[in-house]
Amino acid sequence: MKKTAIIIAAMVASVQAYAGGYLTNTNQNAAFGRNLSQEAKIDITSTYANPAGIAFLNKGWHFALSNQSAFQTRTVESTFGDNLFALGTVNGIKNQGGTKTFKGKATAPLIPSFDLAYVQDRWSVALHFAISGGGGKCTFDDGLGSFESQVAMLPALANALQPGSATGYSFDTYMKGRQYYFGTQVMGTFKVTNNLSLAAGVRMVNASCAYDGYVKNIGLEVGGQMVPAAQLLTAAGLGEMAPMVADRVLDCTQSGTGFTPIVGIDWKINEHWNIAAKYEFMTALRLKNSTASVKNEDGSVTELNAGLSEYSDGTKIDAYIPAILMLGVEYSPIKAVRLNAGGHIFFDKQATQHSNRHEKLDGPGWEILAGAEWDINKVVTVSAGWQNTSYGLGKNSEFITDMSFVTNSNSIGVGARIHVSKKVALDISYFKTLYTHYKREQPDYNHVKETMAAKVAPMGEALANAQSALTAAYANPELQAGIQAGDPTALAQKGYLDQQAATLQQKAQMLQSVQTSMADFNTAGSDNFTRTNDVIGIGVVLDF
Repeated sequence: MKKTAIIIAAMVASVQAYAGGYLTNTNQNAAFGRNLSQEAKIDITSTYANPAGIAFLNKGWHFALSNQSAFQTRTVESTFGDNLFALGTVNGIKNQGGTKTFKGKATAPLIPSFDLAYVQDRWSVALHFAISGGGGKCTFDDGLGSFESQVAMLPALANALQPGSATGYSFDTYMKGRQYYFGTQVMGTFKVTNNLSLAAGVRMVNASCAYDGYVKNIGLEVGGQMVPAAQLLTAAGLGEMAPMVADRVLDCTQSGTGFTPIVGIDWKINEHWNIAAKYEFMTALRLKNSTASVKNEDGSVTELNAGLSEYSDGTKIDAYIPAILMLGVEYSPIKAVRLNAGGHIFFDKQATQHSNRHEKLDGPGWEILAGAEWDINKVVTVSAGWQNTSYGLGKNSEFITDMSFVTNSNSIGVGARIHVSKKVALDISYFKTLYTHYKREQPDYNHVKETMAAKVAPMGEALANAQSALTAAYANPELQAGIQAGDPTALAQKGYLDQQAATLQQKAQMLQSVQTSMADFNTAGSDNFTRTNDVIGIGVVLDF
């Protein structure tokens, strides 16, 4: 069941509830929700998207504070083998049918951000803080198909040993993950001319993640009753396989710090046109594990890493953040109207991930954005925006898992800015992401057959080694001489070796039955991924 543990421990999966790349949040404040194209806007709330534009604000201090609340669901409809999920009972509830729907809920009620800038004739400095990645918690109360499939194989393996003995399976499971990447950005800008500004700075990313979950009480239905799987394996003479169905528990937190160099440019051509660009370099980020342990009755200590060394205490995991190129243009046909358009390229395939997961992408991710604002009067500005996001997944992508997946989407946002006074304004926004379905079909669902075969293979090697040792013991000249002479000690030793030989032969036959059954077993499966995302934002803007 190593694959089961891998899936549980893979809660490093993002619980992102944002727009943007798979590891990057581009909506950094409430202003984004009401106009999704911020790349060429000149505003204190555009410090993230267009840092060079800060140079064109009025002289003095500028401040913005906002909060967003994100609500997301992630749904996967999964099938495995010949309707094998129909045989399962999870957390005491019987599955209904061979297609099973797994649903996770991610909530992030508090997603704060703030911007602070001081602007002079030529030089300006700006500070920006926001959740630059992750951004919430996600809970899967009933597990996922990727690891339930590992348990769903057990009846077939049991029936390979004793045909018709197992008619179902059961287990208890729970998973919860939390992931926040806090980004603190410091930028400096310089006006090269009255119409051209340059920006340079750095963002410090502090990652804080926590994951806990378990797979426990794995059982098989035999004669209408659930029996512990380890007990059945031991009774069948395959006690060596019992650890494969042992309880798996994960209680791990991760933390790490990385730095992102940033450069930007803004060209304010005239009162009608403004164009801007920003480039963020790749962030080298490694997450260090801090894993809990429990003390056993015998005084030994067990680390709660789900049985995997890569989640052991102190281990570091690669989680690089991709480089990003942002381009934007703003056109103002009249003073009261501003039209925006922009594009993002996420260099995802170059950002190193654990187990080289990034190499499974077909190419970079990209976005196209548009927005518009209209000053109805001196008090109210209304706005709306649109964003199309595409990821370089290709067909039947193994980059995504049911614990961590992204699908192409369209987002729409609406909102308003209320000018309370000349120096105080309020932003109110709402945006919704409409995700496309992504169906992935696999001839060997999440490599379950490959993984199980790899787990069983060492047992065959151990049996072969034991057989070699037994043959050598039989061939011992002293033993053979004693047997021929009728020596009681030698005869007793031969009897013991005969028993061992019979046991090894029985185990070899059972193992061969398991391997043959696995080779013939239908492990094809599919996942149909989709998500929902709703974000509400409110913010305040102050000019000193």
